[in-house]
Amino acid sequence: MRSALVGSVLFLLFISCQSKETNQTYATSSQVDFKQVENLVQQVFDSIWSAKKATAISKYQTEDFLLLEHGAVWTNDSINDWCKRAAIRDQGIKRVNTFDFFEQKKEGARVWMAYHNYATFTKDDQVLGKGQWLESIVAVKKDSVWQLELMHSTRVPTTE
Repeated sequence: MRSALVGSVLFLLFISCQSKETNQTYATSSQVDFKQVENLVQQVFDSIWSAKKATAISKYQTEDFLLLEHGAVWTNDSINDWCKRAAIRDQGIKRVNTFDFFEQKKEGARVWMAYHNYATFTKDDQVLGKGQWLESIVAVKKDSVWQLELMHSTRVPTTE
């Protein structure tokens, strides 16, 4: 009887240790994924919205990507058209975005994040204006690569 009790205690201790190790591995894996998705958001804004590179769309966004912004629905096609028009009318204005990520969740190969997006617009080192948005994204991982599937963006009035 005593050996059965000791065996049960050892088994429970083993299971407990395995569970903690699994949870720690999942937490570490999630943190890596969150950082990769944060970097993905930065790359999307640097490449598509700042540099106006339509060729980056398929690299960073799924084929069925949607951007919901201020009551408008943007697809990869409409973003591609915007990039082409914006590149033509480019007057040397630089856009730099920074982000304050405040919420993130992961479920399998899908990550959801909410963040504040701050943009500064400059020309010849002179600040022309600033913008701020409250945004959320859904990213999916396919073949070890994260891509944006959905973005929702709401302009926040600035005090400047």
